[in-house]
Amino acid sequence: MKRETSAITYTSVAHFANDGNLLIFPILINYYTALHVDFIILGFGAMIYNLISGLISPFLGRFADRLNRDGFLIFLGIAVQGAALTLFAFAFLDIKDVNVIVIAGTAVFGLGQSVYHPIGGSVLSSAFRGKSSGILLGVNSSVGSVGRSVVPLIFAALLPLLGITSSLYIIALYEIAASLLVLGGLSAFRRGRNSDRKQAKKEMRETAKTVPIIYLLMIVIFVRSIFSTGLYTFMPYYFNSILNNSNLVTEVISLAFLAPVVGQILFGYLTSAWGGKTVVTITSMFAVIAMIFLMLTTNFYLMAILLTLFAFFVFSIFPILIEYVKELTPESVSASSNSLVWGLGNTIGGAVGIGLFALLYRVLHVSLADSMWVLILIGVVSVVIIPILPRRVIISET
Repeated sequence: MKRETSAITYTSVAHFANDGNLLIFPILINYYTALHVDFIILGFGAMIYNLISGLISPFLGRFADRLNRDGFLIFLGIAVQGAALTLFAFAFLDIKDVNVIVIAGTAVFGLGQSVYHPIGGSVLSSAFRGKSSGILLGVNSSVGSVGRSVVPLIFAALLPLLGITSSLYIIALYEIAASLLVLGGLSAFRRGRNSDRKQAKKEMRETAKTVPIIYLLMIVIFVRSIFSTGLYTFMPYYFNSILNNSNLVTEVISLAFLAPVVGQILFGYLTSAWGGKTVVTITSMFAVIAMIFLMLTTNFYLMAILLTLFAFFVFSIFPILIEYVKELTPESVSASSNSLVWGLGNTIGGAVGIGLFALLYRVLHVSLADSMWVLILIGVVSVVIIPILPRRVIISET
């Protein structure tokens, strides 16, 4: 199979499997609360998997740049997530130790989630280096969005037939199977290495110039993720407080999160055409606007539409960031750069957002709605600081 074809095919399989899990724990929050698991434990668990994922990503990125065995690392990440889903299922069998099992499951889940986005992004950047790949990155990301919606829908369909534990086991087995498929498909993939000493020194100089820019992008994405991740993690809980129907909430959330299937292809193309700064501005601004209007209505249909718009703009970020980072850095440090922006920026920012929400709502006893408004204000800040980002900068490869 051609290198580019293999890269887009098997990273798409991995992206589907990886992102298919992202809404599982937020959905399980409603079921765990029915077991009287304290909201603080659930909030702490959600924060833990984001913290672990974000903190490991930079180290993993540097390790991946040295090891150059991306297929094996992606396999491990997906397989570990399968193990985490098994732990989530165990929590429903052992009520006595449910808190410990939930925290352990989220920790393992965070370990697995630390892998795909920086490493998969590097595979794609390497395979399509020197080419306009925004649309292909968008296609890859849209497959992840399909997984993010379809897997929870499958989970919801299995629930009345098999119960919650068996349903989680089936999703876990699927993750293991997907990881093995990715291992087979990407086992021979290697990123290019520069053997020319003069060119390597030039790359090092160019890399040093881009470091401050990468950190600026990381800061903007960090603040943006406090807003977006803090809100979407507890969105099922917020909807259930209004609808009081966990199964309906699962279906609404899953369908709304299909919107990025289109959004990621569109914004991947626009990033190639307009540059990352412009598209980050557009998606961040309209995500905040959608959430403001969502908070101003209790009409079910309007809420569903506005949640769909929120997901459309928030979850289209992956191809935007990968294409933007590709413009700023040489291939030899692509995994490290992606892990800084995605791991420390997006994921750690998300952990802070989750922790802040739990602190406001359960510790300081701020109302559910007011806690969400605080995060929306942070979303406004994330839009205001975007001007610190540079316009497109192209790294010379020769």
